[in-house]
Amino acid sequence: MAQSIAAGGTHSLYLCSDKTPMSCGFNLFGQLGNGTNTGSQVPVDVTGLTSGVIDISAGYDFTCAVTVTGGAKCWGVNNSGELGDGTTTQRLTPVDVITLTTDVAQISAGNGYACALLISTAGLKCWGGNNVGQLGDSSNTNRLTPVDVTGLTSGVADISTGQQTACAVTTGGAALCW
Repeated sequence: MAQSIAAGGTHSLYLCSDKTPMSCGFNLFGQLGNGTNTGSQVPVDVTGLTSGVIDISAGYDFTCAVTVTGGAKCWGVNNSGELGDGTTTQRLTPVDVITLTTDVAQISAGNGYACALLISTAGLKCWGGNNVGQLGDSSNTNRLTPVDVTGLTSGVADISTGQQTACAVTTGGAALCW
């Protein structure tokens, strides 16, 4: 039984009630996470994540998940560093986001970048493409590993990313976008 669903630019996935992610769709860049680059019209298992996932997000052509231990993992295209593993190497299976192997509550994958909400500080970290400042770090420099969002290192309740815009809701109820 599906617990949540996420749709990306070229694929989709759902999270089962037993905390297992399943994905289907286009897979040229490995965004299904099953170790291949062959698309699938039926849901397939994500290699190495057959249980223990609490949050999922589908970017344009990559995917991210949060494990029950608070670790962030991403897979698929990585042209701008959107996997957060310190490289620009495409990955067909999940890899750890550097410095976010614990402490992640929520993840949101956009178009070439992603952001995570931390448990301990309720702050945001983002990584990947940053051509229009979508990482919120007061620069336009791509980041291969997570960086703090300026002014949002605490007090965040929710995060959502889009094509080139990210937004957060603070614990005080304010909506902020960059």
